[in-house]
Amino acid sequence: MIDYSALLYDPIHAVLGVPATLTVGATEVALSVIDDIKPKVEASSGVQTRGVEPGAFARVPELNARGIAVDDCIGAVLAFNGRSWTVRNFDLIGNPNGEDAGEVRFLLKEAAVG
Repeated sequence: MIDYSALLYDPIHAVLGVPATLTVGATEVALSVIDDIKPKVEASSGVQTRGVEPGAFARVPELNARGIAVDDCIGAVLAFNGRSWTVRNFDLIGNPNGEDAGEVRFLLKEAAVG
């Protein structure tokens, strides 16, 4: 069986990942995320659309190793690159080894200040 974590996710997060802090209730953990905040432009048949929903990718096995279940992350605060965000939802992005071996894309909104 191919180890997608070692061959794919580890190198990608080593290059593109940034340190982050996820606060779920009273639990705070450090992890690596890939910043997906900026809008993307996608073109198809000459039509351009812009994705504007801020997000961040994290590895599900990294969350599980820190005792965090993805389902518990809604409402959590994710801080990285000098800003804080509230996790409003998520999309699981599995790999051929299953969803629990892949990534999660946190769908974010700016955290309330104060």
